[in-house]
Amino acid sequence: MKDEGVSGLSFPSLGWVFVVTKKFWIILGVVLWLYFVISHIPAVWGAYLMTRGGDVGMSGVSGTIWSGRASLVSVKVKQVDYSLGQLSWNLSGLSLLLLKPCATIETIMDNQHIDGRVCVGFKGALDISNANISFPATLIQPQLPLPIDGKFSLHLDSLVMKNNQLNTLQGKLAWAEAKVYNGTNWMDLGGFGADLVDDKKSGISAHVFDVNSPVHVDVNAGFPAPTGTSVKGMLSMSEAFAQQSNAAGWLSMFATPTSPDAQGNLQYAVDVNL
Repeated sequence: MKDEGVSGLSFPSLGWVFVVTKKFWIILGVVLWLYFVISHIPAVWGAYLMTRGGDVGMSGVSGTIWSGRASLVSVKVKQVDYSLGQLSWNLSGLSLLLLKPCATIETIMDNQHIDGRVCVGFKGALDISNANISFPATLIQPQLPLPIDGKFSLHLDSLVMKNNQLNTLQGKLAWAEAKVYNGTNWMDLGGFGADLVDDKKSGISAHVFDVNSPVHVDVNAGFPAPTGTSVKGMLSMSEAFAQQSNAAGWLSMFATPTSPDAQGNLQYAVDVNL
């Protein structure tokens, strides 16, 4: 008579349990082996791959691909090299198993700082989240018609690039201790902020506003892909500040005076397309 176990109940085959257990240990062993190999790959190997294109430069590289640093990093934008200072990174092990390597990075330089989470996905897709970037206003001076000063800070909740095009953007930009040279003296403008989003067409849309500034700003700016800029909105300020800052001179470059508001403040319409 065939034995069906205690009280006539049948139990799973011990062979099946053994197979499942064996597969588990094999997978665990492969994962541990990959971790061991990756954690011992020298960081200079990764630096070599990143700098082959010529747009990124690194020196003083130490550590491993898993966790390392470079004493000096630079990036090339429109044939101009920008130094980012010292770079450190920590790679997420789980992200490797998901085939989307992610790392927390940080760069440090005088008056300049970057930190955040960077992921590289399928076909080179780039995903940046919870990132903070701060730098002096003089860094973007060559792109502007007027001398400026102050500090810029950018927070990125999310930025996704696919096929070298902007796919998703949500963030905030701030300009603190803002100053502009009007040809005679430096004007203290307080601060300004901007809400940044993608325009669903690979470009950027921004709403710019004032923060404790003598100049009231309510402007919408668009930066469509691949090129172009449009800025539309209103500026207003007291007549006393306009005279003190020689506003008529520098505002004439991009704004047109309109009728004063109910409080007697001077108003200017901005409508620029480049």
